[in-house]
Amino acid sequence: MKILLTGVLPWSVWMISERLTRGGHDVTVLGQAEKQDSPLKGVHHVKMNLMNHEKDTARYISAGGFDVVLFFFACQCEDRRAYNGVQGRELDLMFNILHGASETSVNHFILVTDQRVFGEDQNASEDELPLPNSPTGIMLQAAESCVNCGISGKIRTLIVRTTSLYAPGDPDSFFSYAVQCAKSGEAMVLNGSEQTPCDFLHAEDFGTFLEHAVSLELEGIIHAPQGVPSTYGETVQGMKAFLPDLHVVYLPQARCRRALNGKRASATGWVPRHDFRGELEVLCAASESGQTARGKRWHKPDKLGWTVLKWAEVISLVFLAGWLMQEGEKNALLVSIDYMLLYVISMGFVHGRTAGMTASVLACIWYCWSFIQEGNAATDLMFNTDHWLPMSIYILCGSLFGYAQDRQRLKMELLEKEREEIARERDFVEGIYQSTFEDRNQLKEQIYHYRDSYGRIYQITRELDSLQPVQVYLSTLHVLESTLSNHSVAIYSCNPESSYIRLIVRSREMHDLPKSVDMNQFAPMYERLKEGKLFANHTLLSGYPVYALPVMSGNEMMAILMLWQVSFEQQSMYLENLLTVMAGLVQSALVRALTYHRHVADLYFENTHILTPAAFRETLGVYQSIRQQHTGSHVLVALKMNRELSLEVMDKYIGRLLRSTDVVGMLDDGQYYVLLPQATTDRIPAIDARFNSYGIHCEVVAEDIAIA
Repeated sequence: MKILLTGVLPWSVWMISERLTRGGHDVTVLGQAEKQDSPLKGVHHVKMNLMNHEKDTARYISAGGFDVVLFFFACQCEDRRAYNGVQGRELDLMFNILHGASETSVNHFILVTDQRVFGEDQNASEDELPLPNSPTGIMLQAAESCVNCGISGKIRTLIVRTTSLYAPGDPDSFFSYAVQCAKSGEAMVLNGSEQTPCDFLHAEDFGTFLEHAVSLELEGIIHAPQGVPSTYGETVQGMKAFLPDLHVVYLPQARCRRALNGKRASATGWVPRHDFRGELEVLCAASESGQTARGKRWHKPDKLGWTVLKWAEVISLVFLAGWLMQEGEKNALLVSIDYMLLYVISMGFVHGRTAGMTASVLACIWYCWSFIQEGNAATDLMFNTDHWLPMSIYILCGSLFGYAQDRQRLKMELLEKEREEIARERDFVEGIYQSTFEDRNQLKEQIYHYRDSYGRIYQITRELDSLQPVQVYLSTLHVLESTLSNHSVAIYSCNPESSYIRLIVRSREMHDLPKSVDMNQFAPMYERLKEGKLFANHTLLSGYPVYALPVMSGNEMMAILMLWQVSFEQQSMYLENLLTVMAGLVQSALVRALTYHRHVADLYFENTHILTPAAFRETLGVYQSIRQQHTGSHVLVALKMNRELSLEVMDKYIGRLLRSTDVVGMLDDGQYYVLLPQATTDRIPAIDARFNSYGIHCEVVAEDIAIA
């Protein structure tokens, strides 16, 4: 599925996103969130200031084709001596996104709040009405009210109340707050006493629960606590073993809320795998260091700047050495020091052979110039060998020390290259390890899902466990949409005496499907379905569904399951196998329902096809559920007669006038009613004309809900 995470994004949104991607979902994070250094595979980040671009946000959600929108409104329960709640602008943003999602392909909206929606001294249970008495709680209750009342019946909605989230390095967590107080010497102020209950949930566990909620399409209100009983006193005592400087001040006069409690989350098979009490050392260390510190690399100047600096030193220092030589001649103690030789050695030792040789040449030039300045002839420099010795020493020292420096530098460069090669090998090994780790997690998830598949089959069979055939159709529609992640499902009923099939239920997105189809016009598909085989439209026949599968009872075709639109990635043997399994489950439920109708006489009046009041009310309730969920329509009409007819005569007349899918019954008022599935009020005149031939008048019942 395509999942959008937006709202007041927590620091741990990336850990939650990673968990969702491991479940096979395509995740997009929309809003201001600290970006991970290494982008997560399958996670897209659209950095947008939602408050200043509300219209752009709505257009992005509309064009994104998302299946699920997950809105974070709040997910930290510990108030830190200040108003830490959300503001009215976030509430307006959530309201606009909620209504925008209801007009697009989004079929599931999840709102994440926390336990602050409850007031003081409340039990914080799932079936309890929140009575907040804080500004944050009032905002949270307003957000939940928008979800509960704003788009009722349009899309599935789920409200998840969580406890305080934590993760190693999370700067917003309770444990980071404790480390910050311990380092600064300030007191950690907690609203409550040592006996005040507290609860902390790992962000990865919360991501696992959200993956369960998306896969199972949970609705309503559900709590996601860690569930291990603890108190402030126990938690602080555990942290003091690693933070001895931590000083805590309790405010017992501030009445604190209780921890969340609920059973719906555990009923889905979700079990938190982290316990904060066993991770305190890691949490305190990670929070103290914050995010992984990165050493600042020293960058030497660029090559041109480094060259200019080197030659500037060589040229400028030769003048300094010459000046020192002149000044040294005036002092008896300094005259014995050869500053020019010291200059040559320094340049060769610092900058290498090229600079050393250049410095030696400059030293020789200075020697010659100073000799000539004293009034000596230049020819004496060539013929007097005493002058060759100092210049030879300059050249020898410049080349020798320069060569030593170049040799050392070359050795360092070789070591640096070797280090870089080792670093590349290390990164390669780490990449292999990370890939292996991800594959291991993926295989583990597949094992978990494989184990959970038994529970999934049990859930499907329980949902199909109904004695009403129409309820079986509706449940089958929901199961197919959920299992196949496809919302182009249609279910048609078959008449063994005719080639026409009638539409029973369809997905909300499939508005233009034909309500009656002559299968003789689809001969390739009809012949294969009559054989009880799957039809796959591999040749792309126009007007045909992508997949169609019959539901058989012996050699009789009872219904047809159709998938009209299937993405390219879903067109596989895996999907065909799933369709076959689902057809088998529906077949069992349908045969059981038909058997029940044959053996239970009180559904119909004796020797008639007219439902009793109780059976008709139950059938009408199912069709009303179909209408409320926008998966089908129907019209209920009352039959008015000028004369009284017996049940047998009435059944005989109506049997000639009704279709195979129409339902006739009697209610407690003693009047006959006919339920016309997939009919509209504009067809009533034609239907009334058929009934008038037998002296029966049809009157549309407007308030069929009240009758049910």
